[in-house]
Amino acid sequence: MAKNHLILLLVAVATSFVASSATLTRSNSNAAPTVYEMLAKYNFPPGILPIVYRNYTINAGGSFDVTLAGECQIDVRGFTLRYESKIQGNIQPMVINGLEGVSVNLGINHVGINSVERDGDQLKFSAGLISKSFPVGSFAKSPGCNPGPGFPK
Repeated sequence: MAKNHLILLLVAVATSFVASSATLTRSNSNAAPTVYEMLAKYNFPPGILPIVYRNYTINAGGSFDVTLAGECQIDVRGFTLRYESKIQGNIQPMVINGLEGVSVNLGINHVGINSVERDGDQLKFSAGLISKSFPVGSFAKSPGCNPGPGFPK
């Protein structure tokens, strides 16, 4: 009787080991795409997001959250874009709207960018009634980050 329990225990352990190995292999072979790969899926270049992201989530409807290592600033053709540590919005092919957590310095204050639209080889950033287009090539590579005050040192 004890011998039967031992055999059943060994079979259970072996089955558990095989099942967990299959799960690890499956998750490794189906690794989630990076945030930059997701941007490309929607026809956006990787450089609209700095290289300091920690994680992201996106649902089937396109709403997303991106978490950065901290606040970040980048310079694009004479403009300073500021990224908060959490960015939210909705992404669809060629358009990001409902954007929160990204702003542009317009001299004396920062104005929130609420949408980014791709039109051919141009990206149009809109901040309320103000918009500015840049060549997509300006965002070919993800920029380094000029740390903001909330960025870990």
